[in-house]
This record gives sequence, C-alpha cells and structure tokens, in this order.
Amino acid sequence: MRVLIVAGFLGSMALSGNTFGQYEKVYYNDTTFETDSYKVEIDNIVALPKEVKFRMTITNKTSDWVLYNSEESKIELGGKSLDTKDKYILIAPHDSKKKVMRAIGANLNNARSFNFVCEGFYKVTLKEAVVTPEFRLPASNNEFVAGNFKVTLVNTLKETGRTDVKFKITYNGEGLAFISPAKISVKMPDGNLYATSRSKADVVALKKGETESIQASWDRMEGGSKMDMQMVEMLIHFEGVFQESSQTKMDRVVLPLRWNDALTMGKK
Repeated sequence: MRVLIVAGFLGSMALSGNTFGQYEKVYYNDTTFETDSYKVEIDNIVALPKEVKFRMTITNKTSDWVLYNSEESKIELGGKSLDTKDKYILIAPHDSKKKVMRAIGANLNNARSFNFVCEGFYKVTLKEAVVTPEFRLPASNNEFVAGNFKVTLVNTLKETGRTDVKFKITYNGEGLAFISPAKISVKMPDGNLYATSRSKADVVALKKGETESIQASWDRMEGGSKMDMQMVEMLIHFEGVFQESSQTKMDRVVLPLRWNDALTMGKK
C-alpha cells in the first residue's frame, strides 16, 4: 500500500512526559494522508481536559464504495488507547464525506503529541441485485420477501395527479446491504416503466436486523383516463434496488499528530 503523509510536524510519535496545565485547549497541526483508495484530511484538532476531537474529510478515490467503521480507530496517548466510538459511514465512488471524531479521557490537554490509529476502512464490492416481484397498487398484500430483504408497504397516496408510496425495508442477511430508492419505477397500463420522481434519493445501507424506510412518487401522467393513477392498477418494480455486498479490509495507518504551539498560545 502506498501512503502519503503531509503534516506540520511528523517527527515525534511519542507523548511528551511533561505536564502543561496552563492551556485549557491545546490545538494541533492539520494533517493529510492518502492511500491508493482514499484520502483523509484532518483539521480543527483540539485537546480539552476530557476530550480530544477533530474533523475528518474522507475522499473515495475509487469506483467502489468505501466503508469507514470509526469504532475500529483509536487514539494512543500517554500509554493508553482511547476508543473513538461513532457510527460507520459510507462514501460513494469518487465522493467525499465529513465527520467529527471524538475520544474521551482525563487530562488530555496535557499532551503535546499523540497517535491517531486510523483503522476500519473497507472496500465494498456490490453483488448482483436481488430479483423481486412486481408490487401491485392498490395492494392486495402489503408485504413480500425477496432474498434477505423483507419489504412492507407502510402507506399510500394514490390520486389522479400524484402517487406516493412508503415502504419499510428490513435486512436479514449477513454483512452490509444497499438499497437504491432512486431505481424504483412503476409499470403503467401503456406498458411503459416510469422512474420515481425522487430521483436524487440517497443510497441506504443496512446491517443485519436493521430497518429503514424509503419512498417513491409519481406525478400526473399523460394519456387521459387510461393513465389516471387513481383509477388504474400500477405495478411497482424494484429492479436494481436491493443489493448485498462483500467487504475487504484495508491496511491501517498510524498517524502522529503534534501540537501547534503558536496557535495554542495565541488563543489562550
């Protein structure tokens, strides 16, 4: 793995043994590191008496999804490891996301350097989409199962000028599942498929046992009474909506961070 590290100071990877109680807040140099798959920019690093926090900007450089499980990362400070518990995030291909990392401890503002062990990055490979049945509106059955996905109709608005549907999705498989609401479509009596008007709906990720709601909508269609959504049967299609995945863990990166004395003293 190729790793590029850029920081204001990278020479020291050990915690200073002295105590510096005169600073309530200790500020650190911004840092960037980069692998072949992703780039991480860390800024706004500050140590308080009981908390260390900073912002991460993660850029996915690949055409695959990247998963970051921040619970696997930790801060090494004063011979101790501080957990950075938080929910995992998913970064779409060639996209970026920001998150704030926090670790709790005692006398954390005494340190002048610490290591951030950046671990928990995974390459996510999507599998073939799950085959699903057509779902009829008006509904004669509010629920169906496709593979490891349970789909339940929550509510419906079916009028001449607009149709809205809301589904609850529960994933019962292993690993990580992806749901793409923007791929939902409806087949009308003219035989054509019409994409949901919610074309920018975000992709949803679910772990085993998790449940999420998704929505789809269609506006008034041309064709007179033969296309009146309040009167005719509509067949909702879920082609490409439900996918499972596999994950490949990437190597960890140990990143030394060093305080910015000028900034710290200037803000005192």
